[in-house]
Amino acid sequence: MTPGVSALFPTLRHRIPSDLDRVLSMPRLELDADSLATSWTDRLGVSNASLRPIQGHALEVICRYKTLFGSIGVGYGKTLICLLAGAAAGAQRALLLVPPSLAKQMAQEAETWAQLFLFEPPTILSYGKLSTTTGSTLLEELKPDLIIADEVHFLRHRSSARTKRILRYFREHPTAGFVGVSGTITARSLLDYSHLLELCLRDRAPIPLSRYTLESWAACIDPDGQATRADWRALWPLVEWSGGSEFIPDDKLHRREIVRRAFQKRLSSTPGVVCTVASSCESSLHIIEHRPKTSKRIEKALENLSKKWETPDGEPISDAVMYARIARQLSLGFYYRWLWQGDPDLVWLERRRAWTRAIARVLRYSAREGLDSPALVTQWVKDGRGNKETRAAWFAWAEVKHRPAPETVPVWLDDSFLLYAAQWLQDLKHPAILWYQSKAIEAGLWRLGIPTFGSASGALTMRGGCPSEALGYPKKIAASIAVHGKGRNLQAHHAGFVLEPPSSGSAWEQLIGRFHRQGQKSHLVEFHVFQHSKSLKNALDKSRADALYIEQTQGQLQKLNFARFLQA
Repeated sequence: MTPGVSALFPTLRHRIPSDLDRVLSMPRLELDADSLATSWTDRLGVSNASLRPIQGHALEVICRYKTLFGSIGVGYGKTLICLLAGAAAGAQRALLLVPPSLAKQMAQEAETWAQLFLFEPPTILSYGKLSTTTGSTLLEELKPDLIIADEVHFLRHRSSARTKRILRYFREHPTAGFVGVSGTITARSLLDYSHLLELCLRDRAPIPLSRYTLESWAACIDPDGQATRADWRALWPLVEWSGGSEFIPDDKLHRREIVRRAFQKRLSSTPGVVCTVASSCESSLHIIEHRPKTSKRIEKALENLSKKWETPDGEPISDAVMYARIARQLSLGFYYRWLWQGDPDLVWLERRRAWTRAIARVLRYSAREGLDSPALVTQWVKDGRGNKETRAAWFAWAEVKHRPAPETVPVWLDDSFLLYAAQWLQDLKHPAILWYQSKAIEAGLWRLGIPTFGSASGALTMRGGCPSEALGYPKKIAASIAVHGKGRNLQAHHAGFVLEPPSSGSAWEQLIGRFHRQGQKSHLVEFHVFQHSKSLKNALDKSRADALYIEQTQGQLQKLNFARFLQA
């Protein structure tokens, strides 16, 4: 029989931390979302428009608490919640923060919805402007009494200038309200958004306010968390509070899932929090994996990368992140090399290569906690650590690293995968989008005659905004995931091909949500994806693990989890 908490951790009953006590003693909030949608439509609606249940629920929470932490799925109508938040809160100077790529679209949405609902349009400001040097005084100049953060995960980095400025503003103006909403609030850690929860709910946040205890919770909940027996002992009362058993399973994966579900139950029932738990679209979702044959030239380049940790040009790879990125690029037939204007700076090149190889050796053979990234290795050597050869490589590189670096240009080993995707697009009889991440892919598709919508300058960027808004262009196009993979309403399409699969569950959720959302008329949405190499498969596998974590902790049904995976 599996031992209970009392048997496994006999001192637990007498040592529940006060932070956990506070979380467990907080009330639960349950509201009738359907009736609230009707009520708020009657209060703010002026024409033939109605609010969805989740929108009515969110507005009621904002009205009651002057705040909202909204983990609201893609396609549920977050835009209208953001625009009506000021009216619901009774704010006089509401400020709406949006991603830079969506600022113009949000202003247009405000004009459209102003014809259907009663509200004073908020001041709209992009996160980009808040991050600039001139943005340091913007908040004090505007003095908002309510800040609404659309896609609030743009504030997940505590060290960024925009997040620091937001936090400082609320320290100096503690009576101002904060509304944060996103369909992808977290990527892989409780620490991604703990400060946002605290910013919304202050001492009513359903997480520890002590950093030490918070990290203990994260160790139990996060995918890569390394929980100790003490961590499980401290957090398990949350499982009992949620109706779970006091018996702790031996299997760590099962134990982590139970704790995540308990945390999700506490989070979603906390006053001031709104979480969606169902899909916003009834269409079926298929993800179709393509594994075309890989040429011998690409196989040789990948083998060389694996054995020597070098690009085909002999440039060394310094760390696992760089390795994974180059492996994905080579899997699609290209890599990047230096382009010098004039004679190459051979001293700069050689010393850079020597230092990069030194970093790679440390990370491959001596990595440990506190010494597991290029930055940490650099600081370690600066502090006089490491062997004589490693220190010599650093000091030699330090003498020349200030010199200007050359540009990089793509080198194609094989464009068969581009041709494969282009043929797939051509064979379809309905609109579709090829999704990519690299400028090399963008340029390659453009050369094949496929209209591209991306971030590159000049002719590679179509004019006219979002692909579905562009008039006079074919509906078979290619689009950048970074630029158009979030915030766009592209439900006129129901088929896409992801040439470069993201390695983030939240990125996939946003991308799939461009098609698989309310308003989709097709009974089936399809996303095709290249999976012909280990690196491409690893990217998708990591994303699926992320999606499982997000669903278990936020309660929000993730599209990667309910999609049906098929072979092409």
